[in-house]
Amino acid sequence: MELVVDTSVVFSLFKSDSFTNKLLKEYDLTLFAPEELIEELSKYSEIICAKSKIAKEKFSEDVSLLSKFIELKNSPRSFEDKADGLISHKTDVPFLALALELNIPIWSNDPHFKEQSSVEVFTTKELVDKLKLLGHKFSTFS
Repeated sequence: MELVVDTSVVFSLFKSDSFTNKLLKEYDLTLFAPEELIEELSKYSEIICAKSKIAKEKFSEDVSLLSKFIELKNSPRSFEDKADGLISHKTDVPFLALALELNIPIWSNDPHFKEQSSVEVFTTKELVDKLKLLGHKFSTFS
């Protein structure tokens, strides 16, 4: 399944035993994000390190490894303009623009993405429910 992944979901990847990490190991997801993702992660690096209980050096290593799991891609201005009119949280315009361009859902736990109806949005729970509906059985968690 292809998804644009929001920063809120990527935050949890820094904790090695997180539910999100287990989900990525269990199911083959193709993830995309705008290049702004790296800027957002850097902006919140201290919070991520504290919550994930990792050192700054580990955080930097993990950020550099993200390209193995997430394809960073920016959308043309026309998609950014369209997205800008659909969502109130302006830092998430690049994520919505990318989803519009690729015509794929967004994976985010931020409720403001649900303000719009142009692309489907899954929270982590909704994504797991969707994958179960598609017949996937999870072995590492319920």
